[in-house]
Amino acid sequence: MIKKIDLETELNALKAYKKERVRIGTLVVKENCIPELVSLCTVDSKVSHQACWCLEQSFLLFPDATMKHIDAIANLYNQELNSSAMRSLSKIASVITKKYYSKRSHPFQKQLTKEQREHFVTGCFYTLITHTDCTANMAMATNSLYELGKEFEWIYPELVPTIERLLTQTKTKGYRASAAKVLDAINT
Repeated sequence: MIKKIDLETELNALKAYKKERVRIGTLVVKENCIPELVSLCTVDSKVSHQACWCLEQSFLLFPDATMKHIDAIANLYNQELNSSAMRSLSKIASVITKKYYSKRSHPFQKQLTKEQREHFVTGCFYTLITHTDCTANMAMATNSLYELGKEFEWIYPELVPTIERLLTQTKTKGYRASAAKVLDAINT
């Protein structure tokens, strides 16, 4: 079994290579160490962004095992993490919200509480306000907020001017295309 100190050591040595993130993310799930990994995702941790990278892989590869810890994961969205950590959390939120608001039945629809969805809203708006240098974060946060806006009426009136402001500030084609699709969807 991987111990917290061993996990922290592994994360401290981790480079951004996907193979290693997948290895640690898989090991964490197999050893039932998701709570330990989540505790290292916090702003107080010296390996928070590495922990978030591995949490993303744990979630993508083993969503059912990871969703058992969704409350602790959702609480991460209330922290001011760096853009590298928020990229992984934005990816998780993007996948969850898309499945949660899907017309097709999905287990996430029974698991995710309103409070957890509100944490996603907080984290996604935080990302749009503070991480304007990372277009992947902005695109995933924008898409998540679009989905969350289907439930929370106040989101679209806040999201539209935020997107319009970001469109004047960013020159990246990826975010511009993603944001334009969201604006079109909101306006139709």
